[in-house]
Amino acid sequence: MKYSLQALALAVFSMGIAQAQSAVPAAPTPVVIPDLAARANFSWSSKNVARGKERSSDDGLLQSQVTLEYSVPTFRGTSIYASAYSADNFERTYTIGARTDSSAGTYDFGYQHSTATAKATLSGNGFIQALSDQEFYVGLVANKDVTLRPSVYVYHSTELKQTNLVVSGRKDFVGGEVGIPGYDISTKIYAGSINSSASIYQAADNAYLYAGASVDVTRTIGSGAVIGAGAHYAYNTDSQTATKGSTTWYKVFANFRF
Repeated sequence: MKYSLQALALAVFSMGIAQAQSAVPAAPTPVVIPDLAARANFSWSSKNVARGKERSSDDGLLQSQVTLEYSVPTFRGTSIYASAYSADNFERTYTIGARTDSSAGTYDFGYQHSTATAKATLSGNGFIQALSDQEFYVGLVANKDVTLRPSVYVYHSTELKQTNLVVSGRKDFVGGEVGIPGYDISTKIYAGSINSSASIYQAADNAYLYAGASVDVTRTIGSGAVIGAGAHYAYNTDSQTATKGSTTWYKVFANFRF
């Protein structure tokens, strides 16, 4: 009941903000820094899944993220960004990074610090998680005109002694072209490889593969709001009883750009 109310509250909250964005403002427009963009993302997932594994037996996960990104005027195609992410009382992640455009696509690199309310070990939970973790990452996202718009990222956690390589592809469809005018469809597939060294979170080295896919139906409201819902699937090859195999879940979300 708790998470059903959270999902309902998210939907009502999202519609309220979206309507406010599309309404004529009653007050003068505030001064805006042209090179600074702000984004806010809110979502509710029926399961807590990350890197191919369901991480919690509790149903539902309310997530929020706020990002500020600044385009550097003296370096065309380069920006720096910072974000704060919250997943209920499960974890918090703070990220700083930079992006720069090239003929191959957009390079993305940065650092993120995560905190969790509970430590998780491989033998006890089927996945590993630190109370405090540091992770570095670098990635390349292909240009939008490339089919499936592939991307590749490498993440390395110093606390968990874990390296994650993930490749993905994304394809968007205009709803009017597939019989649902006014809506859009976003599809994504991904596959990854996790390698972890022995640590206080696991007695021996561990490695597994994972893959997943999602289909989201979205609707744009006003000039900077998108609401949507979708179905997700993930699978991993790890042998941990608590988290092995496949899982499916659904998600509702609202994204805003200011």
